[in-house]
Amino acid sequence: MKRYSSNWYWFYVINYSLVIIIIFPIYWTFISSIKQPSELNGNPTFYPKTITLEYYDRIWNFDRQERLEDTDAKDLDTYLRGTGIKRPFINSAIVSIGTILVTIVVCTLAAYSLSILKTPLKNFIFMLMILPILIPGISLIIPLYKLMRELNLVDTHFGLVFLHSTAMLPLGIFMMRNAFMSIPSTLREVAMLEGSSELKIIFNVMLPLAVPGLLTVAVFAMYVSWNDYIYAFLFINKPENTMLNLALKQLAISDNQFGLKWGDLTAGSVVSFIPIIIFYGFLQKYFVRGVTGSAVKE
Repeated sequence: MKRYSSNWYWFYVINYSLVIIIIFPIYWTFISSIKQPSELNGNPTFYPKTITLEYYDRIWNFDRQERLEDTDAKDLDTYLRGTGIKRPFINSAIVSIGTILVTIVVCTLAAYSLSILKTPLKNFIFMLMILPILIPGISLIIPLYKLMRELNLVDTHFGLVFLHSTAMLPLGIFMMRNAFMSIPSTLREVAMLEGSSELKIIFNVMLPLAVPGLLTVAVFAMYVSWNDYIYAFLFINKPENTMLNLALKQLAISDNQFGLKWGDLTAGSVVSFIPIIIFYGFLQKYFVRGVTGSAVKE
């Protein structure tokens, strides 16, 4: 039986304390979303005395009596009163899936050429590609808006996919490049001797071995796209194209401008982070391997 010094117990105490600190806001948000209105607005309690799904039903369907026959409403609040958050949820899902696909394809091809192929000045090109990591994205808002307007991508889901994918490229290329460089070069040489084309080598040899890095990039792309607020606020104006985070902000605003509908806000928050938790839960073991594999290379 292994014996540990007393110092090890401090590691457990610190780790469990950090877990509680991280989990508690999520727990508090969840229990607040299932409390009765009177209990939510009264003295705070750590568990609901009576469970209700009123807030979830309201934000998903909002007000059935005010449901609009014409979904082409120009006012976001009026539009959401007729549709709830179903449409914004679908919009966010579409943009996130598109961002994941575009990011994976572009980062895989770019990282492969910068790590395996004999590309001229590839180290210099790689440095230029990861340089935007050091530049705050908010400082590029004005030129980005001008570019998006010239390309007619304002108020489109593809425009957000383009922005989110571009924001993910430096980190995605960095991680995929390290993932490819950790694969023995002899495997590619053997495949070339057997007459395989470069695309076959990528899909049949390299990508199966780089799955942890690939899925890690997918998790980061999902996180960036799903949680985006700034780009969705600036580049989306039509109510029918609204993203989930903007819809939750609008639904949480009370009739009193100095108050918030805490029940609607907490229920919407739970709905918004469930897809992220599920996505990360399925890919957790690959995510950890991908992050450590990108940080440490043999």
